[in-house]
Amino acid sequence: MKSISKNNYSSSSNWVFDTEFDAKELGCGDLVMALFKFFKPLEPGTTVRVKALDGGDVMAWCRSTGNALHDGQPPFFLIEKK
Repeated sequence: MKSISKNNYSSSSNWVFDTEFDAKELGCGDLVMALFKFFKPLEPGTTVRVKALDGGDVMAWCRSTGNALHDGQPPFFLIEKK
């Protein structure tokens, strides 16, 4: 997997990831629940390109769950399951 600096936002087209999740226009609680359900069955170390409009909720979800936010800004985020 390609190493990506958290502070060096890059084009999502350059990311290497295992799967994708499109949250469409979900926000607030709906987005958090959708992320939880999507990530739950994944193996640790799985990288996911998440498409979501609410960057604040994505970042807060990563902090609260311990999943690693490797890169991103709305609408794309690269997250690795812990």
